[in-house]
Amino acid sequence: MSDAGTVRRRRPDGQVRFGLMWFNSQTPYLTSAVAAGMNPPVLDVGVQSELARAAETAGFDFLFMADGYVGHGGHNVRIGHGEPRLSAPVWAPVLMAATRHIGVATTIHTKYLPAGVIARIGANLDHLSGGRWGWNIVPGTKDDAFLGHEPLGHAERYAQARETLDAVQKIWDARGERVEYHGRYHDFAGSMMGPFPLQERPLLFNAGVSEDGLDFIADACDYGFFTVVEDLDKVRGPVEALAARAEARGRDPLTVNLLGSIGIVVGASRQEAQDRYDHLVETLDMDAARGWARSFLERSGTYQATHGGELDDAARSIGVAAGATVLVGSVDDVAEQLIHVHRSTGLRGYQVCPLTWSVDELLLMGKAFRRVGDAGLWTAPEDRGRAW
Repeated sequence: MSDAGTVRRRRPDGQVRFGLMWFNSQTPYLTSAVAAGMNPPVLDVGVQSELARAAETAGFDFLFMADGYVGHGGHNVRIGHGEPRLSAPVWAPVLMAATRHIGVATTIHTKYLPAGVIARIGANLDHLSGGRWGWNIVPGTKDDAFLGHEPLGHAERYAQARETLDAVQKIWDARGERVEYHGRYHDFAGSMMGPFPLQERPLLFNAGVSEDGLDFIADACDYGFFTVVEDLDKVRGPVEALAARAEARGRDPLTVNLLGSIGIVVGASRQEAQDRYDHLVETLDMDAARGWARSFLERSGTYQATHGGELDDAARSIGVAAGATVLVGSVDDVAEQLIHVHRSTGLRGYQVCPLTWSVDELLLMGKAFRRVGDAGLWTAPEDRGRAW
């Protein structure tokens, strides 16, 4: 067990949580070579550690490490967008070792690894962090050909993810006793050596607002997440749908939340932030943006519904914060916008996607969070027992 960790407990209090979509490539959330050049080197362990500590100081609740196996195309490689990309379970210990309390969620695909391998990786990550690990459950689709898997239909991908989670949980619950599992996708027998998770159950995430996705989140997860768009009615709808599904399953709706992915550009003044945002958008590499847009549009019905139409229009949107709304302004401006989105939609969490990365900007975001706290909507992690 880590000697620098806080075992994180559930606390369904209805307040806002802030996650940070992690710095996992040279420019993860903007298809811009200029942004890549502004950012510190992504493969530098010292940089990763420094940014993780800044995020913890700022008051983020967790760091969220997206992951995959194949990229978006040669133009994205050329500008450093999405490549090279950190392998989430390999690099997560760097962030865990640099911090004491903040949660660290890693993507692990359910389709590409046996349940026993996932159970063992997850249990060790929970121990390395001192009980701060979360699992982003991804059914997998884009990487099938590279990894030698046949594609599954949308509903079957979620059926496979459900069974994988069930099998992994049974291994953890057995605490080293023999497990026999005979399912459609997993068939095994035996006992796993320790360690076992320190948390009763690591926090579970899943992206998706499809019918299958919402059902899976309502049944099994703690957090779902999707993109915050300008039309807040399109944000409110999934929030209310998930709450209704959770309640229908006998779950307190406060125990399962949707997080909204959202961009933030914050500065010492409104004008400084706006000037920086305008400059960054002007540097968008459209070839790389098209590659990223195709990746989303080919595998996501939600993105097709939101960004369908001309590819270049979709690319201009998706190339900036993956199509999410970007909040731009001073600390007070950003706080007011966060409060507005929450009050207009019922959204109780955010996955923040910075367009560029620096310690100073993360700390400015933390000041905005404290303004949200002044409105009674957020409590600093240190004041609520570091609960998820």
